[in-house]
Amino acid sequence: MNSMADMGNILLAYSLILASVIILFMFAIGRLYQLNFGRKTYYKWFLIPAALFMICVGMCALGCDGHAVGFVGAVTLLVLTAILYQIMMRVEK
Repeated sequence: MNSMADMGNILLAYSLILASVIILFMFAIGRLYQLNFGRKTYYKWFLIPAALFMICVGMCALGCDGHAVGFVGAVTLLVLTAILYQIMMRVEK
């Protein structure tokens, strides 16, 4: 690999680790809301995109292409965030 590809992998890994930390904050927010208001928030499901992002980081560290895993994690996170928003804002269908 060349140095530019290595730099790209380092930046991707750093951003995914940072995103996983933010996801853990969303996990904590969902848990707190469920404990305080008694509404089921499915907060444990936020661990799935965090794990998928960490798998993607590991694949990038090994030199494999983990973009598909990262994409699945991002879509999962988007859906879970929309569900949590609807629950917290009491948006009815």
